[in-house]
This record gives sequence, C-alpha cells and structure tokens, in this order.
Amino acid sequence: MGNNLIKVGYIGLQRQNGKLLLNVPLYIKVGELNANGLTDNQTEIIDHVAEIMNCCYERQLQEYFASLKDKPDS
Repeated sequence: MGNNLIKVGYIGLQRQNGKLLLNVPLYIKVGELNANGLTDNQTEIIDHVAEIMNCCYERQLQEYFASLKDKPDS
C-alpha cells in the first residue's frame, strides 16, 4: 500500500525570529487514492455535497419557473 499526500489547507508558522511565515501548505498522509486522485472518504463527501446542492438548485429552478407562470403577460 503506497502512501500519498493530500493538501488540506494552508497554515501560518512562527519563525524563530518571531515573524510569521504565511501560506505554508498543510498535507495529510493517506493510503490509497482512487483513479480520480481522491480518497474514498473525499469521494463520499463530494457526492453528498453535490446531492445537497442539486436539491437546492432544483427547488430554486422550480420556484423560478412557478414565478414566471404567475406573472401576467406584458
């Protein structure tokens, strides 16, 4: 099983002279990546968020089209 690193964010580190070193990439070590370059956990989270967003957009579109039907013709 190979080890892979995935960037999860950026942090700031304090140097010995007290100044900050900003935008230092923060990585975590993960086991295996899928063919898409993500872990199983990341794929699950992305799928879940996409499902939620799809529901929101579907509802917004339905409301928009309903509002068009309610408008009187000009």
